[in-house]
This record gives sequence, C-alpha cells and structure tokens, in this order.
Amino acid sequence: MLAQTTCMCAMMACVRQLSFAGFEGPQLVFFRAAAGLFVLLPWLCITVSRAPKILVPSEWRFILLRGFVALCGVTGWFIALTGLSISDVVAVQFTHPLFVVIGAALLLREPVGTPRWCAVLVGFIGALIIIRPGDSTFNPLILAVLISALSNATVQLLTKKFATRVSGSVMILYMNGVMAFGALMVCWPDWVWPNLSHLTWILAIGATGTLAHVFLARGMRVADASMLGPVDFLRLPIASIFGWLLFNEYSDFWTWVGASIIFVAVLIITQREVRNGM
Repeated sequence: MLAQTTCMCAMMACVRQLSFAGFEGPQLVFFRAAAGLFVLLPWLCITVSRAPKILVPSEWRFILLRGFVALCGVTGWFIALTGLSISDVVAVQFTHPLFVVIGAALLLREPVGTPRWCAVLVGFIGALIIIRPGDSTFNPLILAVLISALSNATVQLLTKKFATRVSGSVMILYMNGVMAFGALMVCWPDWVWPNLSHLTWILAIGATGTLAHVFLARGMRVADASMLGPVDFLRLPIASIFGWLLFNEYSDFWTWVGASIIFVAVLIITQREVRNGM
C-alpha cells in the first residue's frame, strides 16, 4: 500500500511537470487513459479469442456511466494539478472517504449510525479549514478537487454495486476507453504535440498509474482494506516531499491542520468498520 501511495504521488508529480510545458488537464487525462489501454492490450487480445462475451456485460450501460463519472473525476483532478501544489490537491482529496459514506447511505441504503455521521461532519470541518471559503487566498481550482473526490467516491460505489457480476478488468477497460475518447474530444481543438523530452514524463504517467493499481491489488490480496486504508494518508507527506524537491512547493499550516482533522474523522469511520466486521 505504501508503494501504491508513492506511485500515485509520483504520477501527480509527472502531471504537474507536464502542465508547466503547456499541456492542459484533458490532454493529460488522455495520456493517462491511453497508457492504460496500452497496458490492457495483451489481456484484451486473449479475451477476444477465448471469452469475448465477458466484454459485453448486461450492465454495460452502468459500466459506461461509471467510465463517464471517472472521466469527470480524473479531469477535475488533473486540472487542479495544473494550478495547485501537489500537497494541497492531496489534502482536499482526503474528503473522498467522507463522500463514500454519504453515498453508501443515500444510494446503496447501507445503515450509517450517528457516530459515523458525526465523523463525516468533523471531516468536512477539516475540509473547510483547508479550503477557507471567503478567504483572500481561496483558489477556485479547489472546487475541481472536490468534484474529483465526489466523482471518485461515486466510481467506488458503482464498483461495489457491480463488482460481483462484472470482471474488474472489463470495468477498467470500459473506464479507460471512455476516458480516452471523452478527453480526446475535449482536448483536440487545443492539442499540444509532445516532443521527445515530454515523452519520458508521459510514459512515467502510464507506468506509475499502472503500478499503483498493481500494488493496490497485491496489498488488498494479503490484508484487510480497513487496515490498509489509513496508509493512504501518507500521501500528504509523500506528496509534500515531491512538491518540495521538484517544484519548491510548500503547504501552509492550515492545510496540515485540516488534513489532520479529516484523517481523524476517517480513522474513526475505519475503526467502527473494523468493530462491525468483528
């Protein structure tokens, strides 16, 4: 899980670096999705020859919807990285588990008790400390991060709903396909052709993004999600190190305070899940 977290931060650093070269968020999303499709190509060829029916699940409309929501989430994420420090983006993204709890209650009708609702409220107080609406330092790109966190939570809920009936590889294939097509349509009018110096960073986006999924799958295979989940909060110090070393970026004191409050809220939710599981 630590390797997965580091790979995600490295991918964000690559996106941030390419943004300085004039690449906009949607084009960076296309690079990420195209790299994902390239990685899936061997699996796709084998599946087409052996079991093509699994590529057209009965829930294909919802799987396409999942891909569109993912497109919105990653686009918001990458757009934010073109104008915010990596650590600030990571800190606001910590609201993602809070949105998952709300969505689980409203969409999946899962029981959510008073303690978890209180933890969600505490978490959003932490988010407000980071965002500081009305403050002169407020950056509108923070809204893009919130849209990304909400979209990613929706993707997670849709994944949970269909995971037992649809192959994970099929869902990733649809997601990358929708993301690549949608991002290309948006970015084509303002397309910037990469040169050889950009190619290394583009390949790094694909490599680190793919490795992150590999490490996540291996971690989940040998340990409970409830135990591994809090490791994700190491993204903030790791992202801060990347931002400091590569871009001389620093997060202010209140960003760390707000992120710490969100961490405590999510930790409370996680611990209750562990107890309920027991």
